[in-house]
Amino acid sequence: MSRSSPLAQEPRRGGRARKVVERFEPGGDAAGRKGKRRAEDDEDGEMSSEDDESEGEGQILKPNKRVANGARKTTVSASRAGKKKAAAEAEGSGPAATALHADGEGIKNDSPLFNALLSPDIALETVVDDWVENYQSSANDEPSERTAVHELVLCLIRCCGINADVDEDEAMDVDGVTDVIERIQDESIRTSAAVYPLISRVKSLRPFKSNLNNLISALIKTLSLTPILYATSDNTAHSTPLLPLILNWLQTMASSPLRPIRHTSTYFSLKINSALCEVAAEVSKDLALRQRQRDAEAKKGTAGAAAQKRVKDAEKKVNEIRERKAALEGFMQDIFDVVFVHRVRDSDAAIRADCLKELGVWVKVYAERYVHSAYLNYFVRGCNDPDSHARLETAKSLASLFSRDTFVRSAGTSALRLAPRLIEMALRDVDLSVRVNAIHVITEIDKTGILADDDEEQRLKVARLVFDAEPRVRKAVGGFLRGLWEERAEKVKADWEGARGNKKKRGAKIDEETMAGHLEWKALASLLVETSTALDEPSEDSAAGPSRPNVLLAPQGQLITTRATAAVESLVPEIERIQDWEGLVDYLLLDHSTADQDAWLLDEDEENFMIQLLIACINREDKEEEDEERTKKLMNVLPRLFAKHQADAYDSLWDDITKQFLQHTEPLVLNAAIQAINHLSANGSMSAANTAKLLELQESLFTSLRDALNGEEVATLALTEDQVTAMEAILLRISLLERSRDLTEVMEDDEGGQSSGWDIVCAFAERGELGYKEEAKLVEYAVNIIFLHLTWLFKKFAAEDAEDESKLQPLQAKRDKAVEIFQRLTIRAQTNVVEPVRRQAFICFVNAHVLFSPRSPAPAAKAASLKMADEVQHRLGGAFQAAVERYASDRDDEAGSEAQEEDSVQHTQTELLFLQLVSVFVAAIRTGVLEVEHAKEPLAHYGRFGPTYDAIVKKLVDVLRDEGIYNRESDMVQAVASMALQSSFSTFLESDNTDPAATIALAKVLASSFVVHGTHFNVLKQIKPDDVHDLHLGCIDWISRKVSGFVKQEAANKNREAKARLQAKRFQALTFFRPLALLISPITGRDAIRIRNHLQEQMEGTGARMDGGKQWDSYRAYEKRLVSVASRDENMKNASRRVVADNQKVPGQQGQQGTKRKAEAAAAAGAGEEDEEVRTEGSGSPSPEPSTPSKKRRLAPASTRTRNDDAEAEAGEGDMIVASQDEAQPNGNGETVDNLDLDVDLDLDLGFDLEMPELPLEMHEDLDLDLDLELPDLAPGSSQGRERSVSVDPAPRRKKLARKF
Repeated sequence: MSRSSPLAQEPRRGGRARKVVERFEPGGDAAGRKGKRRAEDDEDGEMSSEDDESEGEGQILKPNKRVANGARKTTVSASRAGKKKAAAEAEGSGPAATALHADGEGIKNDSPLFNALLSPDIALETVVDDWVENYQSSANDEPSERTAVHELVLCLIRCCGINADVDEDEAMDVDGVTDVIERIQDESIRTSAAVYPLISRVKSLRPFKSNLNNLISALIKTLSLTPILYATSDNTAHSTPLLPLILNWLQTMASSPLRPIRHTSTYFSLKINSALCEVAAEVSKDLALRQRQRDAEAKKGTAGAAAQKRVKDAEKKVNEIRERKAALEGFMQDIFDVVFVHRVRDSDAAIRADCLKELGVWVKVYAERYVHSAYLNYFVRGCNDPDSHARLETAKSLASLFSRDTFVRSAGTSALRLAPRLIEMALRDVDLSVRVNAIHVITEIDKTGILADDDEEQRLKVARLVFDAEPRVRKAVGGFLRGLWEERAEKVKADWEGARGNKKKRGAKIDEETMAGHLEWKALASLLVETSTALDEPSEDSAAGPSRPNVLLAPQGQLITTRATAAVESLVPEIERIQDWEGLVDYLLLDHSTADQDAWLLDEDEENFMIQLLIACINREDKEEEDEERTKKLMNVLPRLFAKHQADAYDSLWDDITKQFLQHTEPLVLNAAIQAINHLSANGSMSAANTAKLLELQESLFTSLRDALNGEEVATLALTEDQVTAMEAILLRISLLERSRDLTEVMEDDEGGQSSGWDIVCAFAERGELGYKEEAKLVEYAVNIIFLHLTWLFKKFAAEDAEDESKLQPLQAKRDKAVEIFQRLTIRAQTNVVEPVRRQAFICFVNAHVLFSPRSPAPAAKAASLKMADEVQHRLGGAFQAAVERYASDRDDEAGSEAQEEDSVQHTQTELLFLQLVSVFVAAIRTGVLEVEHAKEPLAHYGRFGPTYDAIVKKLVDVLRDEGIYNRESDMVQAVASMALQSSFSTFLESDNTDPAATIALAKVLASSFVVHGTHFNVLKQIKPDDVHDLHLGCIDWISRKVSGFVKQEAANKNREAKARLQAKRFQALTFFRPLALLISPITGRDAIRIRNHLQEQMEGTGARMDGGKQWDSYRAYEKRLVSVASRDENMKNASRRVVADNQKVPGQQGQQGTKRKAEAAAAAGAGEEDEEVRTEGSGSPSPEPSTPSKKRRLAPASTRTRNDDAEAEAGEGDMIVASQDEAQPNGNGETVDNLDLDVDLDLDLGFDLEMPELPLEMHEDLDLDLDLELPDLAPGSSQGRERSVSVDPAPRRKKLARKF
């Protein structure tokens, strides 16, 4: 078959095979100089040479056209075919469009049947009917038959995702299939895709699998309506029977080592067999009908010729149908022996799963043949398959089969073999879906009574799943439990009916219907209690998982439900009786004290469980429509239940909760227990009982603490792992109880010469300096207990106690002891404290200072105030910064690893602990415990750790605003803002980010601390502009050093990649001007010009070449903002107007003075004593006269000006030095020439249009004015030490102007 045959006509549509195709006649270039007749004669001779041509590996080729007699057509040149193919693909239409693999490789579309499988909305029945019609009409027409068969075989190849070609002769050659498959494997072994159409999830291939199923089913059903399906080599009208030929291809391909070929062909074979089963089932029904008709005819008698003929015809029809059935079963057996038996053991789990799934279909559809141990034994293999998907398909198949009564009766032996393994799957399988489906199968098997006869213990194991942690498992086992309940209810009723008169004496007055309900409740209670008790009993075979005493725990560890709630959740959909909770209330209100004599009453365990069941039923009921009615019913029944069970319930409840609190070590259980204790303690009507129980609990708690030490010293105690766990639990109990209860008395009790609880806890806290990681939790709890104890002492201290030394001295002593321990664990140098302990001690240390802050109005704080030393504050700030860096490092490590569910929970806990530390640090600054300068540490990380962190740190903005505006400490505010901004941007430079989003967010927040806005954004107050000016100068110096460093490193480095990295870092550093531009608002126009001049000077000194690239956009935007501020300053505008007004007066004397001042200014500039700029245009011809005088002149950029000195300042503020290019000569009358042509050029870029008066047209002297509004009123370098402005919006100081001809 030619691989480069282009389409000369429209492609075939709808999958219909053309039986007659016009011969392709190549043009002049393709056929050379041969004529039409000669081209046809030489066609066969040219085929072999053209077939050897290839258009390149992996190229998607177009379908080949064939003539009616089967001869292949010649092709055009490869280049011409490539051009046509490229044009078709460029248009996005035509046969060149392909289905794509996941890896992007295309599948040829030269098979109409395969193309139909890719269409989501195609009518496959029509496609199949067309193909069958073509094949059926090709009888005795071998070329047409070859075409049709080739089309089907080619579809099979393409379904495998293989682009190899198969010609018509190879498709029809039964004996050569093996060689063709080997050739296809050799060609495709390097190019076959790992994802083929059958398993692909590509959007274009989504409809493939369902369409393939429909195609195979429709094909077999359509063929079954014709003789083609049943044809053999002896009676077929075609050269080769169709189905044996296709099965020969499939069976050969099913043993291919290539997974796409093996899987697809196996799937084809299995689906064909499923379709054959459906046909065979219909044929079997038809055969039974024909046999009955034959027997009926035979019974009528065969005396007459007509009767004998009818019998013979009936017999003939029976034989024909029997032959069809035999042929179908032959095909089935062939598929089973050659394909299924081998592929059900395949190494690919997907192939095994398909085999087991289809086996279930065969057994269900054609049970007559497949309900046999030879086939059902494969389900046992499927249940033991190592792959969960294969086990799941097996369980699904069995669930579908056992739901049919006919199958259960026929497969009893197989059910017995499957039951133990199914129970094991339901109890232990790692896949939840497998467990659920296995339970469904067991439920259906149990309905037959097989399990009840076999082993009751196995049934009880399954029943325990009603208390499983998985909701799906609990819901699935409800049907099985209903079967057990029905059996037990029948047994209880039978026992009641068979009981003698004395046994029925108490229940004799109860009607039968009510008694039946009571017996059903009794059966349910006994079943649930027995199951729950079995779950708690230790067993070598813990089928239901670990024992859970009173609650069910979800896999994540949170409390989800009680056992009664789990039972209700499972049984409500299955047992209607449970929904009648009012009947249960009536049953529970009975006196069950005689349960040992009356079998229909509940014993104590059953009664307790059913009360819990009642609560669960009430909570589950819908509360929307019947809420009011239900409340009325509960008001009637609940008081009677309370009255019945109130006697010793309260004390028993206290004892049970206390027992759980003192025995359990799990934090989850202890938290639940302390919540229950707090609820009981809040009951005011039982205050006496509560007080007694709390005292007992406290005594028991501290007795257990002393017993655990056994008289040994804590400092020298060597704790084993079990002792550490026990001690952790004891300290956790104390910590939980002390959060809500005052334990100061019992904790400080040292009667009998024993160590007090305070001393023991402090000793355990001091063990934190040893750095034992296994004791980290223990020390954490001890530190927390010390702080809680200190808090209770602080709270109890009254104002009058300040005069009582006996009360003040213990408070101070314990405070000092606690603070010392906290400080040693937090900021002591050369310590081995582990991180969790250090964090807890940090929090308690800061909180202790907050409690005893001198600003606190509490009596204890006034009597024993505590102030943190400056050195301690700085070390604490360093500890905070270290904690932040550790958290950031851990956060980056977690971001680089794959996130698991457990890791996510751990990350959340770590984040909460970190945010707790941050909030404590921020609170210390806000309360004055820490100085405002320490706000720089948390502010430096604003925008880095998420919105919660930002919300906490943003509270510091209020502190900065108060300090800068109301407390007039704006120098401190600008220092904090500058350091935070620089630190934030340094973190950005160390990262790979390209956008300083965190620094920008920080700048926005800091900007809000500089200004107090009123309504309509009016500025009410702001910090001193001079300090904001200093902030900008400092930040410009800092970033200039950064840029200069990158420039020098880039110049010194010769490695190209290193240069590129350094250049990127340099451009990254320039983005610092984006956040800096957000802090401009408070400065004045004069300061804006100074900052701009300083910026240009510093950037010129970096050596970085400024170009028009976008990397400098931030710099240019910052500079533009400065100019914009200057342009809006009214003082600047007024100064400019005065300069212009003074410039209009040009007397000769002023010109001479200007010349003198110019000389002095030049001399001063040479000395380098002034920091201001004067532009010198140089001598030359005067500028041409402007055509129209301008009232507004745009100031030239300040970057074009040169340096000047302080000499100009001597002329006085507001004067302007005017130096003419050609000095003005006075006339004879002593007057200057007034016919001057003035061309005023104000060389200052302020970003605004300068208002200038219109100059006289008769003036012809050309003047070049250079204006510089920066006033040299400060000595160089004195900007940092100048006096701060007191006004809110200070007016800028005027600057003298220098002008040069």
